[in-house]
Amino acid sequence: MAIYRYHLVNVFAETALSGNALAVFEDAQGLDDATLLAIARQLNLPEVSFLFEAEQAHARIRIFTPAYEMPFAGHPTLGSAHVVARLRQLDGTRLNIETAAGVIPLWRSKHDVWTFQAKTPTYRACELSNEQLAAILGLAPADLGGTALFVNTGTEQLVVPLASRDAVLRCTPKAHVLDEFVPNREGRAQVCVWHRDEVLVNLRFFYTDRGALAEDHGTGSACANLGGWLLANGAPRPINLDVRQGHTIKRISHLKLEVNLQRQIFVGGRVVHLGTGNLSL
Repeated sequence: MAIYRYHLVNVFAETALSGNALAVFEDAQGLDDATLLAIARQLNLPEVSFLFEAEQAHARIRIFTPAYEMPFAGHPTLGSAHVVARLRQLDGTRLNIETAAGVIPLWRSKHDVWTFQAKTPTYRACELSNEQLAAILGLAPADLGGTALFVNTGTEQLVVPLASRDAVLRCTPKAHVLDEFVPNREGRAQVCVWHRDEVLVNLRFFYTDRGALAEDHGTGSACANLGGWLLANGAPRPINLDVRQGHTIKRISHLKLEVNLQRQIFVGGRVVHLGTGNLSL
């Protein structure tokens, strides 16, 4: 019987029991894909990351939801960086994490706030009319606040601006409708809705999990894709935004989004280490 040690952390957390939960396994060498997915289903967290050795980074991670593997996700990357720094007792503030979407540079500032630099965004038009998109989200066309766009800074998602915070809170999409009408290039429905009021953004992120609708507590990839949307739509730079997520599911996450004059996108948040555990297989 082998023992696999993992760390439980919360990412984008202002308090110990807020933010987005994550388990990070110290050493997943020798585990096959089916076992990695089964572990993620066993723990039933939004995502689980598994650490492997890397040649061109401090560590390589693989990220699994209970349903599938993801090429990139923000909160597992930030949480994994925190665990890698803790395990290796790194004195420096910068490190690199290799993901399936590429090598991601990260750094730590005071109070264990970690920040990653997102990949350069790519785009794809949304072919739905405003009437169709509003109906899919359970809203009226007047609730839309701009042009929806598929954005990819590591994971492609449909980014939808809304006209008010109230519209963000009123979204009621259906899983089977999202799966049919707004899949990304990997065939998975992932939708970010948001509203900006000066420097404050209220954001919700919906996805489907084995036929059911799910809402994420704090989504670093969606925050990065929001930065890509702002670039595509000519928002004045530099941009520094406070992003709030999780209101409707009673689990608040605080994210920081920066887009600099050089069009680089940065997403950050505090990581809280809660404890460790062992899994016997």
